[in-house]
Amino acid sequence: MGEVLAALSPWGDILGRLLVAALCGGLIGFERESADRPAGFRTHLLVCVGSAVYMLTSTMVAGKTHDPGRIAAQVASGIGFLGAGTILKQGSMVRGLTTAASLWVVAGIGLAAGFGGGGAGIAFLGTLIVLISLNTLKILERRLDRAHRCDVRLTIARPRDRMEWLKEVLEAHEIKVRGLSITDIGDGFGKITIAGRVATRARLEEAVRQLAQHKSVSGVDWEFQ
Repeated sequence: MGEVLAALSPWGDILGRLLVAALCGGLIGFERESADRPAGFRTHLLVCVGSAVYMLTSTMVAGKTHDPGRIAAQVASGIGFLGAGTILKQGSMVRGLTTAASLWVVAGIGLAAGFGGGGAGIAFLGTLIVLISLNTLKILERRLDRAHRCDVRLTIARPRDRMEWLKEVLEAHEIKVRGLSITDIGDGFGKITIAGRVATRARLEEAVRQLAQHKSVSGVDWEFQ
C-alpha cells in the first residue's frame, strides 16, 4: 500500500496544480464572460491550465540539471497571438485591450500554479488582484468619470463616407465615443450606432441637432442616461 501511495503522490500533486490553474483561470474568465467580452470562461480556463501544463512538462524535462523555464518561457510570447485576436478596431475606437491583458496575466498565473510550492500562493494572489482590478477599480473609474452615457443612432446615406464629418461633430461637442457600428440597410443608406459619454444633456442635444441638419441624414434617434 505504501508503494502505491508513493506512486500516486506525484500525480496527486500534479492534479492539485492543474486544479489551482483551472480555478484561477475560471474565476477571471467568468468575470470576462459576465461582461460579455470576446474571450470568456472557457478561453481563460484553458489558457491557464495550458500554461500550467507547459510549466509542469518543462520542469519534468529539465530535471535537476537544466533550466526548467526554457519551455515555459515561450508561453509569455506565444500568448500574444491569442490576445491579439480579442482586439477589435471600430472606427477610432480600439476594444478588447483589457481582455487581451487578462489572457496574458492568466498565462502567467497558470505558469505559477504549474510550478507548485509557493507558486500556488502567487497564483491565488494574482487572481485576487486581477479580479479587484476588473471589478472594484472599474466602479471607481466610473465614479471618477462624471460623464453620462449616451447612444446616438443615425440613418444616413453613404455612412462610411461621412465618418470624418461625424467625428468632427462629436469632438466639437465633447462626446467621447466608446463604441461605433455601421449596418447597411440598402439603397446606399446605413445605420450608424454610437455609444459614448457626454458631460451634459444640453451638449448631446446640440450635437443631435447639428447631425439632423445634414442633408445626408434622414433620421436621428438618441438616448441620454
